[in-house]
Amino acid sequence: MTTLTLSRSEALDLLSSFGEQTEDLLLRVKAGALSLVVGTVGFDTFYLRKTIQVEPSQITKEGELGISDLKKVVQFCKKCKSPHPIRFTQNELGKQLTVKSGGMTLKVPTMKIINSHTKVPLIEDQLKKTEENMYQSWRNDTLETHGTINVSNLKSVSGFKNFFTYPDFVVSAHAEEGEFFIKAGKQGTMQLMMESALENSEGPNDRVESKFGKWLMDCTGLLLDGDATIHMGNNTFLFIQQHTTDGVNCVMVIKNEA
Repeated sequence: MTTLTLSRSEALDLLSSFGEQTEDLLLRVKAGALSLVVGTVGFDTFYLRKTIQVEPSQITKEGELGISDLKKVVQFCKKCKSPHPIRFTQNELGKQLTVKSGGMTLKVPTMKIINSHTKVPLIEDQLKKTEENMYQSWRNDTLETHGTINVSNLKSVSGFKNFFTYPDFVVSAHAEEGEFFIKAGKQGTMQLMMESALENSEGPNDRVESKFGKWLMDCTGLLLDGDATIHMGNNTFLFIQQHTTDGVNCVMVIKNEA
């Protein structure tokens, strides 16, 4: 029986961080000296993996936890305002999930198939190769530009959902000049431009750019505050890595517009 105990803040921070599109979630619970909880989702437009480090005592038995009704579980965690931690238990994927805190218990019927995870294995098979080559390529595409940005401007893109009827985004980076840009809107229409410094940059003395659709707004809102390392090339996916001081890691892959 997979058993995981999280504080209320840990549970809410993790479970509510995958966006409105994510209706169910698979968590991989890994015990050991470095004890980790990994949540991963994959859709047609983006992939997101978030990893939190927990104390070994918080994992009684490692395995997988399937959450078929993520919104209800998040709602339950919000109601758990006692000092007691929240314990998640499940015999196996597809069996009932039990969430308990103090005197409150929620039993959640769980499907064997977690829809948000069905595309994950295929994406991770390719992503593993990209991570092994230090984000130099993705499939047949070259990722020639790399650097660190502060995501505050990038996250602010998510606040313009009602600003454009049919938003088109161009994300561009110039390693030599240390520049990172996002431009929304077409010539002759309302346009929005955001700029950020690209620090610790590597790449050619040339601008690379890629186009994205409205899904970019949803994706950027899921990033953590602080700095992020980006990897991209001309007409490629956008790769974003984040590492926080409190042991949270985030990897996001955003599909470009073909």
